[in-house]
Amino acid sequence: MGTETAKPQGINNFGKHGWGIVVYVFFLFWISAGPVDLLNVSVDAFAGIHGWDANGLLVFSSIGVWCTVVLNIIMGRWVVKKGGKIPTVVFLLLLGVFFIFNGFANQVALYGLAVVLLTAVSGGVNLISTNTYMSNWFPRKKGIALGWSSMGMCFSGVVSIPLFAALLARTQSTVAPYLFFGAAAIVIALITLFGVKQLPEEIGAFPDNVPENPEKLARDREEMERYVSDWTVGRLLKNKQVWLVSVSFGLLFIALMATMTQYVPRFVAAGFGQEESILWLSITSALGIPGSYLWGLLDQKTNTKRTVVIYAVYMMAMQFLTAVFFDNRTVTLVLAVLIGILIGGIGNLFPSMVIQIFGRYDFRAANSVCVPILTAIRACTFVIIAVVLGATMGNYRILFVILGVLSAVAVVLALGLSNKVIGKVA
Repeated sequence: MGTETAKPQGINNFGKHGWGIVVYVFFLFWISAGPVDLLNVSVDAFAGIHGWDANGLLVFSSIGVWCTVVLNIIMGRWVVKKGGKIPTVVFLLLLGVFFIFNGFANQVALYGLAVVLLTAVSGGVNLISTNTYMSNWFPRKKGIALGWSSMGMCFSGVVSIPLFAALLARTQSTVAPYLFFGAAAIVIALITLFGVKQLPEEIGAFPDNVPENPEKLARDREEMERYVSDWTVGRLLKNKQVWLVSVSFGLLFIALMATMTQYVPRFVAAGFGQEESILWLSITSALGIPGSYLWGLLDQKTNTKRTVVIYAVYMMAMQFLTAVFFDNRTVTLVLAVLIGILIGGIGNLFPSMVIQIFGRYDFRAANSVCVPILTAIRACTFVIIAVVLGATMGNYRILFVILGVLSAVAVVLALGLSNKVIGKVA
């Protein structure tokens, strides 16, 4: 196949191969976000069909989040040694199998095992597979490319939940919905194996669709395939930037996950009806789709560090405003719109910042350490929610004040992030 020679006419000019990767990663985000998003309807479905305790079933999801930390370490190091393709194929196949297993689970123990495995495996695809492909293909247009592809996470909340509910209502069984998502994961695995290239140079395309000398393209491909990073795990753990990016985004993930997992209960506590609350959850999730692009555009037009700081300040403001105007219906609905724009950014800003700091060559090594640290911090979300609401007898105002404080810490940490690449530069 010949080289792409189209001149870059704008930040959205990725070329046909580049757009193919953007769409592919969109679906990686979509399928890997499913196990968590579907908890909004699946827990009650299993509880209703089998007579189980719904609150007890949520414990397995928490265990799964902690198991994600271990699997992210394993997958991250595997990607460093072998590249992203085979690990992604294996994890997608496992995701498909565990989806199907979950659908057939008719005992609490089997359900729990399926949920733990699903949650853990999906985390590797969501934070490692996606980011590895994007760093290889878009080292300079990372912000806007991730802005497009990370829409897949919001798409999951908008589409997957009603689709699951529709299949459940039609069949009165959890088997059909989980078969659909399991089959989708397996199809994406096969597409990855046979139709997706790790590097643009493999098919004569250019990173970011920016044409360069064909001889340099060949050299870059060979160097990328043979490159062994100087950034060992020990060296990365001693690096300040690793901790700044991992902890700042870990705290931001806590704030966002707590906001979204408590969305309906928080609305109900503020005086909204159950159906109205669910409707606003759907609206908020849908707004994350254009929000994803807007954060990517801001990243590309300004710089990544500045965008991350703005995002963290925005998150902090949303938490404190929610606490102050908790019972104000008008302000609550305005905040719902603003939070919708907010949720579209975190999935693209984290990898964009890691790419910004470590560059295309050392991203895999850095990501293999940053992701487990972030995941371990993010795993504290459900503990914080349970402790705060338990100790305050369900006082959501205090919960959002605490989330605001955590976001403020993230702002301070984000101010120390580097705008300069400290890894290898091509």
